[in-house]
Amino acid sequence: MKKVRKKNPYWHIRTALLAFVALNAVGTMGYMLIEHMGFLDSLYMTIITVSTVGYREIAVLTRSGEIFTMVIIIGGLASVVYVTTSIVELLIEGRLMDMMGRRKVLRELQEITGHYIVCGYGRVGRQIAKECKAQGTGVVVIEAEREVLEAGRNDGFIMVKGNATEERVLREAGIERSSGLVTALSSDADNLFVTMTARIVRPDIFIVGRCNSDETESKLYRAGADRAISPHNVGGRHMAALLLNPLVCDFIDVVTHGELIELTLTAVQVEQEAAVVGRSIKDILVGELKGVAILGLKRPKRDFEPNPRGITVIDAGDSLIVTGDPDRVEILENACKSRHR
Repeated sequence: MKKVRKKNPYWHIRTALLAFVALNAVGTMGYMLIEHMGFLDSLYMTIITVSTVGYREIAVLTRSGEIFTMVIIIGGLASVVYVTTSIVELLIEGRLMDMMGRRKVLRELQEITGHYIVCGYGRVGRQIAKECKAQGTGVVVIEAEREVLEAGRNDGFIMVKGNATEERVLREAGIERSSGLVTALSSDADNLFVTMTARIVRPDIFIVGRCNSDETESKLYRAGADRAISPHNVGGRHMAALLLNPLVCDFIDVVTHGELIELTLTAVQVEQEAAVVGRSIKDILVGELKGVAILGLKRPKRDFEPNPRGITVIDAGDSLIVTGDPDRVEILENACKSRHR
């Protein structure tokens, strides 16, 4: 498919200016040829004619020169009007587009819920936003730089202009209705401040913070982050794992990114009074749930229990890491929800 090039918004002004310059060039050459004037005299005649200032003529014009002058006057007036209307149109159109774009963003922000907020649309933030979008989740990006903001809008994201460290901007991004927030700014100090501000505004929100040093990682946790991630450390560990166990890493990547549609790997939260509460794993994974595997279990304030035994009893508040056929995993998710919902 042929790619359609986006027209430059200043093309009409550029065209008008080129026409104005061309008119002056034609006028100068015309006076030189018709009236046999010198270059400067011809240019002078052209300028005072196009601008209609009414200064005296250099010499008495011939009949052909008078006709040519009338053509130059009409062309000059037309070019001036065109330049003026083009500038006014650009100003009005730009202002209207900004107003319409702003209203559209505000409408989308009012409607969206359960989304994730990404602070910063740099290399890390852009990848995070694209991964979330690929999983079908709503994303709102906060970015301060105008050029980067436009790039995010072109990528199809809801963009909020402002400093993510400000409470007002976080509220504008809908932090009260969001499911989580990740701060991916380049400055560790800014990431710390965003984390503290977000935790104050929304004490129960899940926060992932970016850090560039081990010292900042511990500070992020103290500031209120649920997870602190160093892209350099994670990238290094993943590359080492690919060297040591490439097939295992490839399989995990395929499952976690949803590329293997026959298999789902997800976390399931067990709610109060759910159908599975008080039952053992071996009693749950029968019938329609046969074939679903519980790979890990996380109880509140306790470490992960990998590959829990069949006699393990499920309690409210447990988190299960499960894998299996998407339809069967969905049945298990429903069984883990409260029966009074």
